Amino acid sequence: MDSDLPLVWADRTNLMQVFLNLTTNSIRVLSGRGADRRLSIVARAEDSRVTVKVIDNGGGVADTVELFRPFQAGAQDTGLGLYLARAFARSFGGDLRYQPLPGGACFIVELATVRELERA
Repeated sequence: MDSDLPLVWADRTNLMQVFLNLTTNSIRVLSGRGADRRLSIVARAEDSRVTVKVIDNGGGVADTVELFRPFQAGAQDTGLGLYLARAFARSFGGDLRYQPLPGGACFIVELATVRELERA
């Protein structure tokens, strides 16, 4: 984590839900990986935003077309987790994206900084 991250603009409860959904999904896919399990969370200031990457080596997402749609077929729970996480992030000026990695997945939470919103 960058030591000088700026303050971000977000609803605390909904932002916590975004990270809870992402980490819970990662932990679920990693539970079957044996000893070779990696989950990393990296936070950085980039331009006028803060990005938080949730990265795991759980194999990645096979079907990315429907990834952020509600009621996913084959989901472990309701199939609403990623849909709601993205909706929450967007509700306070951020976003949630997926980036495939070899053998893994990276979900990127992009957040607006307080400074960015003060300038707007």
